[in-house]
Amino acid sequence: MLAPLARVRRHAALALVVAAACDAGDGDAADDDAWAGVPMTAYCEPAAQWEPAWTELEEQVLTLVNQARAQGADCHTAGMFPATEPLRMDPALRCAARVHSADMAARDFFEHDNPSGESPFDRMDLAGYGDRSTAGENIAAGSPDATGTMAQWLGSDGHCSNIMNPSFRDIGVGYHPGGEHGHLWTQTFAAP
Repeated sequence: MLAPLARVRRHAALALVVAAACDAGDGDAADDDAWAGVPMTAYCEPAAQWEPAWTELEEQVLTLVNQARAQGADCHTAGMFPATEPLRMDPALRCAARVHSADMAARDFFEHDNPSGESPFDRMDLAGYGDRSTAGENIAAGSPDATGTMAQWLGSDGHCSNIMNPSFRDIGVGYHPGGEHGHLWTQTFAAP
């Protein structure tokens, strides 16, 4: 059971009753290669030219998320979650997650809302994921690898419940080095 929005905002993990449409580009294969993994929009342009090592870390997180979902988890105060369906990496959610991780590194902050007041849900909209029925975000800092980051998230009741939420269908993961903590991670979740 998800907590009311006010309670969720007090915790590091956000969930909001709030689907998936993303810009597939203009079909130019040369341009599409440069935009691999994110929609071809002005908002997502900073997330398009991503270091291959960072993309690999993001894919590792997706694998670990789906392993956890396949096993089920005890998220303690957030409840027991049985095994559920895997998530798929969504280009718009990946864009939103990457943009946020890069922004946290560039402006040296660690919050769901950026210093300009942009929320996770604003970022999802700007990235092109619209008409969602539910959405959430996890952020983490400090760990240089996917395994350590997933351990942080699964050890936190609110973050764990976002990972295990059976209502979510799509995920975006963004990793960026930098900031006070050295390594910044964002997971965005949603469903149509």
